[in-house]
Amino acid sequence: MDSLKTLIEKRQFQLVLDLTANTRGTSDIPYRISAYIGLGKLDEALRLIKQYQGKFEDATFNIMKVHLEMLMTLNKYDIAYQELKYYQNLPYISQEVEEFLNGAEGMIRTHERNFQRIKRKSKEEIIEILEKETDSLILLSALTEIRNYNINDFSTHLIKLMARENINSFVGIYPLFLLVSGGYAQPLSLTKNGKLYTVVPKDLEPPFVNQNYEKVVALIEEVAKDPSLSEVAVSLFNELIIILYPENIFDESINLLSGALLAIAYDHFQIPRHDAALAEGLGIDEGDLKDLVRKFKQLLIENPPIKAVE
Repeated sequence: MDSLKTLIEKRQFQLVLDLTANTRGTSDIPYRISAYIGLGKLDEALRLIKQYQGKFEDATFNIMKVHLEMLMTLNKYDIAYQELKYYQNLPYISQEVEEFLNGAEGMIRTHERNFQRIKRKSKEEIIEILEKETDSLILLSALTEIRNYNINDFSTHLIKLMARENINSFVGIYPLFLLVSGGYAQPLSLTKNGKLYTVVPKDLEPPFVNQNYEKVVALIEEVAKDPSLSEVAVSLFNELIIILYPENIFDESINLLSGALLAIAYDHFQIPRHDAALAEGLGIDEGDLKDLVRKFKQLLIENPPIKAVE
């Protein structure tokens, strides 16, 4: 008779279960778990892991990984976080185990976010996320799905989210974008970059539709003469449009905007800046250029982008 390990390798899962049906020792349990997984009976495998938790000895690390992977496969993220805490509180096993545990929370979070992005959410699920979730990427994923529905059905929840304290500024302004798209006609107040605004969303110009947007991008590309440099400058441009909204970044001239964005991009690549020459080439005042660069840099510091792991 082949060993249980060999039977698992031969994918004879039911035979393994039959042979170990009356087992009383823990040494055969990992094979029963593998057999259940092979047959797609994940709930049975999870039941066994829970029943024998703490008794797997040398197999603990493998069981740990399988346990968390199954919970992620079943989208049982709350339980996965709970079980991770259990494993993190076990006595030291090895450096390999420590490294796995250090990255496990990020692994679960990434899987959860991917699931949230793929899954089509109901209105009720979106509202629950808007009211209770703190993870910026999950919030942003839910906000993007609102466009699948009547935006104004979510207006109360969107306004509450905008007023939430300690929210990432990119998430905090997205509700206003939605209300603008939905033509929300009531005045509302919001605080942005230390200023209080009272706006009527239907009267605001949506971001990225201003006729000068393409002109700024074209001028950046013309002056930069380097795709990497212009790509960073345009990326900063997009960030600042969002950061400043509902203020209109196009209140600044096309040339001054382009110059400031290029100057910050030069600093990003640690390329020596020649503000006088840049200002002269663009026909703008050097002092105005330096002032706008300082303003934009401070806004970028105060409004960091969403992190993959928060």
